[in-house]
Amino acid sequence: MLKPLPRPIRDLAPLAGLWIAVTAYYVFVVSAGHWTEWSVWSAMYDTQASALLSGHLHLLEPPSRALMALENPWDLANIRYWRWDHSYYQGHLYLYWGMVPAFIAAAVRRLFDLPGVADNALVFGFSIVRLVAGTLLIRDVARAAAHRPPRWVVALAMLIFALANPTPYTLARAAIYEASIMGGAAFMVAGLYLGNRAMTAARDGAAVCWLAAASFGFGLAAGTRLNLSPIAVVLAALAGFWRWRLGDTADRRRLGRLSAAALLPAGAIMLGHLIINQLRFHDWAEFGRRYMMTYPHFKPGLRFLLPDIWAYLFAPPELSCGFPYLQSGWDALRVSVPRWLPITWPPDHYSSEPTTGLLIAAPFCCFALVAPLATIARLRLRRFADPSSTSIWPTRWWAPFAARGSWLWAALAIYVLGAAPLMLVNVTTMRYQQDFASGLLLIAIFASWRLLIAPTRPLLRRAMAWLYAALAVATIVAGVLLGFTGYFKHFQQHNPELYYALRDNLSVCRNR
Repeated sequence: MLKPLPRPIRDLAPLAGLWIAVTAYYVFVVSAGHWTEWSVWSAMYDTQASALLSGHLHLLEPPSRALMALENPWDLANIRYWRWDHSYYQGHLYLYWGMVPAFIAAAVRRLFDLPGVADNALVFGFSIVRLVAGTLLIRDVARAAAHRPPRWVVALAMLIFALANPTPYTLARAAIYEASIMGGAAFMVAGLYLGNRAMTAARDGAAVCWLAAASFGFGLAAGTRLNLSPIAVVLAALAGFWRWRLGDTADRRRLGRLSAAALLPAGAIMLGHLIINQLRFHDWAEFGRRYMMTYPHFKPGLRFLLPDIWAYLFAPPELSCGFPYLQSGWDALRVSVPRWLPITWPPDHYSSEPTTGLLIAAPFCCFALVAPLATIARLRLRRFADPSSTSIWPTRWWAPFAARGSWLWAALAIYVLGAAPLMLVNVTTMRYQQDFASGLLLIAIFASWRLLIAPTRPLLRRAMAWLYAALAVATIVAGVLLGFTGYFKHFQQHNPELYYALRDNLSVCRNR
């Protein structure tokens, strides 16, 4: 008689099945339905990997003589001489993206003796890391909840995290931009999962290991997506501080162990990148942005706030009766704003690239609004509970740090709010949503679980369950449909037979 499988394996089996199914879908999107044949959008990280394997930080490709002869090669007037999306400095070409994916590509090439690793392979790999870390985090939070959500609720939450826009849309044009952005999201979510394990660990010894792993994840995120560096530092430090508050705060050795675990891995990766900056550009803080040959250049300003909020949260997709029914078009943002909205679009705002608002393409994110409202309500209730108090905060400022579960809420809030600078620059594009979409989706998922048990009447609970399911299905369907297009009509361009077969059979237009 066969022995039953160990409990951890039995528990992991349904999750592994989900991972396999979603991974197959990711392969379907990246390959445009060809499965084994992947069209390469770019291989720029691979060029950097080739340079690293040859012992160089600069790319092996030499700049053109015409470019080197220019007095100011970075001037927009010299765009015809540019090596697009590269940095040029003292006779060499460089990449201005984070270097971590290049080191990963170099390691993969050396380990498996591969001739190259295209950017779409990196995007695919980072998507899997994000999927695994995010679903494990969702499972852990569900198990630790005082009122465990039903299995169908958790399963839908995992599908939302895996398939909501902009992930399929990102996979449909997996180039260098998407590799950096998806890598940052993947490592950030991995850090959040590992940090949560550190908070729930029963012993400090295990917590130190989880903290070090979380710090490593945050460091990789910073070294992949450079604008995540401040968030990574804050989250790593917060994780160590929070875990310290959960135990004996008088033990200095304990403080030293937790601080080292929380800060050293992330600090080492970020210091390594600063050293690379010094070696490449003779400036510790220069990542290549000053010398990049691309357009448009980023400009911050409050005048971009309302257009960016509209673009990233509320801009509608283009609807059609023909499959795939909705898409995000080029040069559609400015004309999508209703006349009654007081949004003035600055002339120097670059809004040509496709962008659909996350609250529209992923309506489940609307549940994220519950979290700040619930926090404000709790603070007001605390104030009314103690009328003599003149403050809404606890008597001891550190009291919230004694709650294990509160760390995740704080970390997710920092993750999402850390993307606020995106709302103040003169460029909008769908892929930038990936910088905060994962955090917003997780907040929405965990907040919605609280809403499901909030009503006291059975009828209201059923209504909440139906609302949860409806928004979940709408979010999943919209994400999958947008994945058929991407920035450059991925399926239509690389698998027209499949695309037009789907269009002919699934369109609902009267005159097809």
